[in-house]
Amino acid sequence: MPRSARASWLICLTLTASPVVSSADSLAGKTIGQAQIDVLSIRASATTAIQPSAQQPEAALTLATSASASATASTSIKPTALLLGEPIQATDASEVQQIILTRLLDRYAEQHQIEASEAEVDAFVESMRRGMRAEGLTAEDELTPDETAQVNQMRRDMGRAMIQQWKLNQALHAQYGGRIIFQQLGPEPLDAYRQFLEERQAAGDFKILDKWLEAEFWRYFTDDSMHSFYQAGSDAEATAFATPPWTR
Repeated sequence: MPRSARASWLICLTLTASPVVSSADSLAGKTIGQAQIDVLSIRASATTAIQPSAQQPEAALTLATSASASATASTSIKPTALLLGEPIQATDASEVQQIILTRLLDRYAEQHQIEASEAEVDAFVESMRRGMRAEGLTAEDELTPDETAQVNQMRRDMGRAMIQQWKLNQALHAQYGGRIIFQQLGPEPLDAYRQFLEERQAAGDFKILDKWLEAEFWRYFTDDSMHSFYQAGSDAEATAFATPPWTR
């Protein structure tokens, strides 16, 4: 297995030992959770730049020509939604939802200064290591020094993204309240998400132009059958956002 693949495999394996992920959380609906996982994957992955080789001018020309053709074609596609004054041309409902949520929640986090401190990331990584030891996971012992450094950086990037997401969910629930659902990455304030998005839509931050996409966009927030809820009035619900999981 290539070294980079080995390091990525180890991160996937040790995610099961993450202080944020629990078995009960896997009962949740998929759309928002999958969007969060996708965002975490993007933020936690190294960016790979593909540069044209001087020895392959034909390939470089083909890529450039294809990119130009795609850019020309995209200008003729009608937008399916508008977000902060910019068009969205995606036609998949989950993709539209992910684009809108990611942009608006990132802005919310910036406005409310929600971020992960280095001390919190340290605690997250140490909690993950304890979880690995408890599960008897020793694959890391076989890594080279370079691979170990890569894994450590990936852990920190992943931890930073997961901590920020948990703190963002905590802030949304504190502001809007409402019901909480189990999710793969921890408790999710479903009603708070809906109220936040309704508020942003009313303010003109986004508008979904396609009626079918609009119905699918909101279905996640209105179809209770898609979710597993914390029991109303339970201690679990009351303390869902009381203690950060990486400090337990």
